[in-house]
Amino acid sequence: MRKSGFFPRLALVNLMRNGRYYGPYLLSCGGVAAMYYILRFLSGHETLKTVRGAMYLQSLSDMGCFVVALFAAVILLYANSFVMKRRQRELGLYNILGLEKRHIALVMCWETALCTAAVISGGILAGILLSKLMLLVVLKMSHLPVLFGFSVSLPGIAETAVLFAVLMVLTLFQNLLRLYRSRPVELLHSESAGEREPRTRWLLALIGLAALLGGYGLSFTMKSSIVAMAFFFPAVALVMLGTYCLFTAGSVALLKRLRANRNFYYQTNHFTAVSGLLYRMKQNAVGLANICILSTMVLVTVSTTICLYVGLDRALDEMFPYDIEFLQDLDQQSGDSMAYLEEVRREAASVCDIQDLQYYNRYWVYCGWRNGVLSLNMSPGTQRTLLEIVAAEDYARLTGQAVSLAPGEALVHAVGLENFPADFRIARFNDEHPASYIESPSDLEGYSFHVQGGITDPIRHATTNLLGGEEVELFLVVADRETAESLMAMDRDRTGRQFRIQMNLPGEDYGEKLAQTEDLVHRLSLREGGISSVSKQDQAREYYAMYGGFLFLGVFLGLLFLMTTVLIIYYKQISEGYEDQRRYHICRQVGMTEKEVKASIHSQILLVFFLPLGTAGVHVLAAFPMLSRMLELFNLHDVRLFALCTAGTMLAFCVIYALVYGLTASAYDRIVGGEARR
Repeated sequence: MRKSGFFPRLALVNLMRNGRYYGPYLLSCGGVAAMYYILRFLSGHETLKTVRGAMYLQSLSDMGCFVVALFAAVILLYANSFVMKRRQRELGLYNILGLEKRHIALVMCWETALCTAAVISGGILAGILLSKLMLLVVLKMSHLPVLFGFSVSLPGIAETAVLFAVLMVLTLFQNLLRLYRSRPVELLHSESAGEREPRTRWLLALIGLAALLGGYGLSFTMKSSIVAMAFFFPAVALVMLGTYCLFTAGSVALLKRLRANRNFYYQTNHFTAVSGLLYRMKQNAVGLANICILSTMVLVTVSTTICLYVGLDRALDEMFPYDIEFLQDLDQQSGDSMAYLEEVRREAASVCDIQDLQYYNRYWVYCGWRNGVLSLNMSPGTQRTLLEIVAAEDYARLTGQAVSLAPGEALVHAVGLENFPADFRIARFNDEHPASYIESPSDLEGYSFHVQGGITDPIRHATTNLLGGEEVELFLVVADRETAESLMAMDRDRTGRQFRIQMNLPGEDYGEKLAQTEDLVHRLSLREGGISSVSKQDQAREYYAMYGGFLFLGVFLGLLFLMTTVLIIYYKQISEGYEDQRRYHICRQVGMTEKEVKASIHSQILLVFFLPLGTAGVHVLAAFPMLSRMLELFNLHDVRLFALCTAGTMLAFCVIYALVYGLTASAYDRIVGGEARR
């Protein structure tokens, strides 16, 4: 054999001989490479850029590329570390047989080169084959038109190849550094090195418990959607810290507690499992914590994105109570509102049979609330409030309820303002002396009102505000339009006045309504000065694209997190199988039956396997209140729907987790039970 071909051949033989380790490693890396290419393909698709609403898909794909690249590094470095740990004895044997470290390093370079070629070529090929399917799926989810033709992203291929080449080179450097720091005798006896019994670190356990309770506390105490969003990542950081600390220190305390329980510990299937886990918990703890955190990420990511997508139609109904609304800005657009109404009615009737035609004057202003006074020019220390005002005649016509109010009376609907007083004032204080507002609000120029009654269903109008409504809202019905105009006249720079026309279109078909909307808007756009409008069907295109992108990315990243979880579980079980092989062989020699060995094996696997899953379930339940608040920012207020989506996701994940348990338990049993019998 020529010397130049010896090392490549040896590297290939090594990879094939260690297929049990390298097979899942290469499949996982290839899968992540395919994911990265698909996301880069979607984010740079030229034809997709011309589709309205598709920019959301491409922005989300860009964000997904970053997450996939990050997890690609995690998967490669973790899996490589495991594989090389299992091969330490093999490398030590090479050294004893006469290969120098530089020769072993050359073998490693060839192994890395072969793995890199397999990962990049296989991943890119799979990504190209699946990219069209993924494009059709995401377009279907987003209610966007189907794009015909097949294309390949050359920038996507180049970026994927560069990313994974760099990551594989990093793993090679990691291996070479480990090789040059090692000694042959240490490599040969690395698998025989045991673990000392870890100490119970109560301080670390208490820190973990405090961090976990702190994260849970943030979830249960956040009553505001915006505040919940602001504190979400600090809460996540606390829960992650608590998880790592409790799995590191708390698991040791738990196992020692089990060992102290004589009725539990002194059973054949429990004795070997608990003692083995206790002595290896130093290396087990981080792996268990990783599995727990990744499982939580899968559950949270998939359940929230599914809930957002399923609840989109309901959110659209809340954001756009009518199919189309026309707006006349009374401060900017001149002309008689009734003539404006007749023009809209006439053009709409020529397009279709309109339904539920409504019109009214809406007055609004952002003001500050404090001590029973609404300040039109907000002062420091006041609570920002959106104030909307409607005259009694408009409210009566829209709701069909007879309303009779004196000039100083009002009907009130308050959101975010508890114990609203029976008497309040709307005023404008002196900008030069803002303190007077707090010290003597009764001296301010303004209007006093007495609350005659409450409103359960305020007048609703279209809003394109994706992140929900204001934290504090106040809806008033006053005696007449003159009263509303007087209130607005106190501060013209901060107030708004609109004449709104609302109507529904016939039929249920989204496409038909969209066509009618576009025809009507086009006709009215020819009018001098134009007419402002907000269409539910027109806006829905962008929301379907955005929420469809959320769902696609959520499921995509959920699969990535799940793949990482399964890989960690698989390697963890294989690693422990080889470490337990000799121990169970000794147990057989001292008299343990085959049935007792299997019972002990499954006791250990169950303890290791389902502790992270149970903890992840607790994390999700604790995060549920905060996640519900955050979903309100996307106009999703149906807690029951979110609960159903979360329960369904947890059930599906438990089924997949059980399948992984069955596969890894079988592999563990073959290593410990089968090979130990020889």
